[in-house]
Amino acid sequence: MTEHAAEPMTEPAVKPMTEPAVDRRLMRLLAAGLVALWAAIAISVATAYRPGGPLDIVVALACFLPVLIADAGFVWPVTGLSARHRAALVWVWVAAVLFALPLLYGVASTLAMDGPQSLVPSFEEAYAATLALVPMAFFSVVGLVHRRRGCQPLERRSSWASAGLAMLLTAVVGLAFVFVAVVNDQSLRQAEPSGSAFGPTDPDLEPPFCDEPVALGANAAIRIEASSSIDNEPRGRARLDGQRSGRDESWGGSWDGPDGSGRLAYVRVGQRAWLNASSDDPGAPGTTWRESRPDPFGLLGPFQLTMDGPPHSVADAPRGSIVAEDLGLGVIDGARARHCRTFIDGPTALDTFLPLRWLLYDGWQPLDDPISRWRGELDWWVFGDGEMGLASVEVSGSRAETAWDADGVRVVLQARLEATDRNRRVDLSEPATPGVTPRAALESEPT
Repeated sequence: MTEHAAEPMTEPAVKPMTEPAVDRRLMRLLAAGLVALWAAIAISVATAYRPGGPLDIVVALACFLPVLIADAGFVWPVTGLSARHRAALVWVWVAAVLFALPLLYGVASTLAMDGPQSLVPSFEEAYAATLALVPMAFFSVVGLVHRRRGCQPLERRSSWASAGLAMLLTAVVGLAFVFVAVVNDQSLRQAEPSGSAFGPTDPDLEPPFCDEPVALGANAAIRIEASSSIDNEPRGRARLDGQRSGRDESWGGSWDGPDGSGRLAYVRVGQRAWLNASSDDPGAPGTTWRESRPDPFGLLGPFQLTMDGPPHSVADAPRGSIVAEDLGLGVIDGARARHCRTFIDGPTALDTFLPLRWLLYDGWQPLDDPISRWRGELDWWVFGDGEMGLASVEVSGSRAETAWDADGVRVVLQARLEATDRNRRVDLSEPATPGVTPRAALESEPT
């Protein structure tokens, strides 16, 4: 019996990855990125703009329609692309991401600053959403159109078919969301609440547009909450609570953080004013009331007001060539309001919201050259009575322009003002005893 020489064992050849497989993996990876991005947008919108009402759940579900479109790019990825067509499709994906990121940031920042609210989409938001939806839909349906037509990917006719389907899907998603949002908003308007501290709840009252004059309430109960952070790490908090009747004011505030702590109170009755500044040091001077000139802080506005007057002066200023952005109508505590926004710089922000000075400088005195390069945005809400009842500001800049002894790059200052009960009379009196906060009685009858 003849023995045969054993044949050398060879490892099985590894089949090289084909070009369609490369395309499939790349396109599915890109599609997964779009799915995740639009899922984040949908969750943010559904969280921020849950208005309540009979169609509340339908409004939330409508936010996820773009996620279904983005899924098509993952289920039916396009394959067999030439190098030129692959590069073109990747650029479409880049455009879809670049247009969607500002949309996500806008919704997330609104949720963080203003909390959940009902909002019928404004023209600006609808325009931004359309720009983000069209390239995403085109990228997602190219593979499906290619399979259905059985033609070369991104061939001229299939490209036009993909573009047409993308436009159609964008229109369907936009109309579906707007329809359910408007129908739900109309239902909420018909179910008028009994009252709101922010203003009238009559659904027939139309708040003024953002380029129209803004009124200042005759009276107000006011709260301002402010915070500071560095590289997204919280650093300090401040709060001011007070009341105003015409030009008479009474408020007390405090701040606390690694840059300092303190308390400050202020009263103005007619043309007389008093200031009470104190600190956490029991032996520090200035723990009793002393007479002062009206508005010793040098804030903005023609009436020397120190709480809601300065933000009102910015909102009511002639817009000139810079038109305030109209972010649409919302319902806040049952009262309809129009959301407006404009740009603001660092010095203007410090002259508009006094607690920001407490956090930045551990004091209230204005400085000659405060954070002049900082930029941000001022938002305000005008209610059905034509008055400003809510305002918020965010301004940021380099830590190098502060005196903070800290590591970090970007400093963010934020503040939110609520002016409620503007139709209720407030009686204020001058300080009766040194070191005692003055009386501020809030009467029930409207003016």
